[in-house]
Amino acid sequence: MARPLVGPPASCALHGAILTAAAIPGVIPLVHSTPGCALRAGTGVTGDLSGAPPGLPLVASTNLAEKHVVFGGTSRLREEIKNTLAVVESGLVAVLTGCPTEMIGDDVAAMVKEVTSQGEAVIDIQTAGFRGPARAGYDLLLTALASRLEPRAEPADVPRINILGIVPGIDPHWLSELEELSRLLAGVGLRANPVFGPAGGLDALHALGRAEASLVLSPWGVGPAEALRQRLGIPTVVAEGLPVGAAAVEALLRRLSEALGRPLDGAAEAFLASERRHEDYLLNQILGRLVSAGRQRVAVIGGSLAAPGLERFLTTVLGWKTVALVLTDEPPAALRPALAAEGAIFAPDAASRAEAILTSGASLLIGGADDRALAGRRGIAFVDAGSVSGLGALTGGHAGRAGAARLLSALVTGLEAADAPALRPYPAEEEKVLSLGLPGLAVDRQVQILA
Repeated sequence: MARPLVGPPASCALHGAILTAAAIPGVIPLVHSTPGCALRAGTGVTGDLSGAPPGLPLVASTNLAEKHVVFGGTSRLREEIKNTLAVVESGLVAVLTGCPTEMIGDDVAAMVKEVTSQGEAVIDIQTAGFRGPARAGYDLLLTALASRLEPRAEPADVPRINILGIVPGIDPHWLSELEELSRLLAGVGLRANPVFGPAGGLDALHALGRAEASLVLSPWGVGPAEALRQRLGIPTVVAEGLPVGAAAVEALLRRLSEALGRPLDGAAEAFLASERRHEDYLLNQILGRLVSAGRQRVAVIGGSLAAPGLERFLTTVLGWKTVALVLTDEPPAALRPALAAEGAIFAPDAASRAEAILTSGASLLIGGADDRALAGRRGIAFVDAGSVSGLGALTGGHAGRAGAARLLSALVTGLEAADAPALRPYPAEEEKVLSLGLPGLAVDRQVQILA
């Protein structure tokens, strides 16, 4: 039976394409749509690129008005392309179409051809919001770039691996995930080609076609990887989400080395052993606290990048039972059966997420800040593993042993907080005495003590 969506995702394919393009150094997104489309992508959707320093990315826009929608906006696009090229010294201008321009049928390709015939680096990509959720914009943009850009000839002494499926500005901790995966690949003698962030850029974009393999970490990286496979014969290795923990990392890197036909050497084996030792040491340090928490029945809410990896770590390493794996990012329909076979539930809005959690029998909920209220309604412990504050996108992350360490820390903190005695505020008289009588102790109205 049909029902209205409650709290649906507040972003679309155009937003994802804008954020994806803006995260590639040297690429300038030019939005051919109304003013609100570009502004919404930079502010309301992600809150300054999910932890990036305040300020919008460099985005050009045609800022279409009603007259352009009625009579066509191609002349305005021609003008904005010329203006953008006049102020941008070098780089690639990516013209991204919005819903109005695709609905009225603006001939964007013809406008772009006018400048590309003069040697300018401009590309047009259809990214209207009705084409899917934000992560679909990543798929559309990167697939188009992989299909059209010519690889540049360059000798490579170290095998290069494309990292696909991590969506900038949408996936929490996207930059730190890329950097950790790059470190792990380097540890076994491979070179990451992340495209995004400080290690990415136009050179990395043109290097997509020179890689020896594409490592796909979520359903949203399948499209670009398939385009590279069909066009240039680059093999694809599909991971089941982020590798969380040393064991998952080792399994993935061994699969990758087998696909490349390059067995791991002694240095790579030593690196993997070091990763295991670090994680084992950490687990031994907190083993008692985990045992005292008991075997949890866990529900995990998140995108298809992080949630499956978190769930797998909890079940295989900690031995806990997963009662619900709820995916919120609406992966492509063709790829859902494989995820459903792993027990995933697809919940595109708040109502379906609530239904999945409240009927799961979970004793612990792992999700983002928006899911905290669900744990409160059910009266169970909550661990925030998805929200970002400050520079969290640059320093957090779940990949590798470092990600496992952050998860374990959050688990211990969340479970101990749930078991703590009830808290009560200081009475006004006690608060005044403490604030005056204890030098160096900052006490305000939020101070709480054990009852």
